[in-house]
Amino acid sequence: MADLDERRVVEVETAEHGVLAVGVTADDVPFATSNVCRHQYAKLGRGRVTDDGCLECPWHRADFNVRTGAMTAGPKGRIFGFKPYSAAFKAVGNAFRLRTFPVEVRDGAIWLRD
Repeated sequence: MADLDERRVVEVETAEHGVLAVGVTADDVPFATSNVCRHQYAKLGRGRVTDDGCLECPWHRADFNVRTGAMTAGPKGRIFGFKPYSAAFKAVGNAFRLRTFPVEVRDGAIWLRD
């Protein structure tokens, strides 16, 4: 966990699940989720964790709850921030949530639990 920078998330290659987004929330709760945004397939491990504990997509700033995998805010920006578009993708993001994985901290590192 000490290796995390101010973004509080990194991409981690796993043998069983491929690349995951692994990090900690602002209150130091560890998490691991699937790594691909439901909007346009950006790599979430290259995003950041917001102060309210969501994983933010690096491309269009959609937010995901790291505990449930649900999209909590749709894409933002000039085109993607159009409210009906953003709301539609939020609905998709809730129907097709990120996969979440149980984790634990051992010796200062985040591990997937069996």
